[in-house]
Amino acid sequence: MNNARLYLALMRQRADETAREAERLGPVYAALRDRDSHRAHEPVTVRLAAGDDAPALERLAQLDSASLPAAPLLIGERAEHPVAALSLSDGAIVADPFVPTADVVALLHLRANQLRRGSQGGGRGRRRARAWRLLRAGG
Repeated sequence: MNNARLYLALMRQRADETAREAERLGPVYAALRDRDSHRAHEPVTVRLAAGDDAPALERLAQLDSASLPAAPLLIGERAEHPVAALSLSDGAIVADPFVPTADVVALLHLRANQLRRGSQGGGRGRRRARAWRLLRAGG
């Protein structure tokens, strides 16, 4: 029974320490959360890289400790600042590790898939037209 009391006293002490630490760090974490949620509302642009994007792409690669992916590249920008790039030739990605980029990278993948489907000639408009012709011919 002595061990149980000691264990309970240690648990209470640990709970008190955790509460003090949470009280001390709470405002810090709240500020970080607010900063990230504000950043999530900034506009995101996905576009093909141009020649004058080379310095920004090199900077992204350096930040990511990676080599620059092969061209052509899609660039993901948050509030007009490049934060990620995706190679359309091999799918390699570089991203700024100091800002949240998961949503931007997901958009880059989505756009790359759209471009691949469009280049295969099987776009949504053609499928709808073919389906409509089949319906009219059958009815």
